[in-house]
Amino acid sequence: MRSAESQQKLSAIRLSFFTALGLALLKLVFGFLTNSVAILSLAVDSLGDLFSSAFNYFFLHKAEQPADEDHHYGHGKFENFASFIQGGILIATAGFIVYRAIVKLLHREEIYQVELGIGAIVICFAINLIVGRKVRKVGTEHQSDLLHLEATHLLMDSYLYLIVLGALFFSYFKFHFFDPIASLVVAAYIIWVAAKVVKSSFDVLMDKALTDQENEEILRIIKDHYPSILGYDRFQTRKSGSRKFVNFRLFICQKISLGQAHNILDHIEKEISKKISNCEVMAHAEPVRDECSKHEHELHPRHFE
Repeated sequence: MRSAESQQKLSAIRLSFFTALGLALLKLVFGFLTNSVAILSLAVDSLGDLFSSAFNYFFLHKAEQPADEDHHYGHGKFENFASFIQGGILIATAGFIVYRAIVKLLHREEIYQVELGIGAIVICFAINLIVGRKVRKVGTEHQSDLLHLEATHLLMDSYLYLIVLGALFFSYFKFHFFDPIASLVVAAYIIWVAAKVVKSSFDVLMDKALTDQENEEILRIIKDHYPSILGYDRFQTRKSGSRKFVNFRLFICQKISLGQAHNILDHIEKEISKKISNCEVMAHAEPVRDECSKHEHELHPRHFE
């Protein structure tokens, strides 16, 4: 049985999918009716979102599966792999938009029934803004890169609609060259976002460390336990999907009991988990070789709460 968190994340993906489906059909119809390449570029972008949402639903379903005998750290990287592929889809989509815009710039084409196009874009703008904020809220709550990406696509479209609305406004007064120019702006923005997505996903797939801010916070917690601990090394962090993994070794006085050493490690792990959400901490205690008399060593009561 899936957890409530998994259900909410999958529901958000389904909402994004059906939104992309409805809006893609709406923009395709009105794009052909008006002969607006700017509207058609948004339709192509929505088709990309549609395929990406279906792709993401499959991979998020896989990513939310618990660890098993073959995947001891879970399946979280399915989520990052989906984001990487989705970035590629966006770049391909933008390439088609650029091609279509250049063709229209070279061969001037008139736009028809501009009022219908303006009405359709206003409706799409409102729907995208509402759904995008909903998906972003779920993504933020559960720290899902995939849902953040879905929300970015929807909200990105909402702001791009304003550019297309401006182009349609000028086209109404027979300045038709604004239409392909607006589609080029849409394509440039898509490529910029896609490049960031590909880089971020690639970093996670290559086990890049957590952010400097997160690493500094973890190290602050560890150092705060001096002199109950005498040092640390082998500090490693990484991310898989929305889960974060932290590993390190702590040097403990060889004269304290095993129970006391366990309590110190347990307290540090709990403190880190409070500050870094969705975090799994693996700490190993190593007794120091030096005599304890060489250290200003004490056990603070707060480390045994």
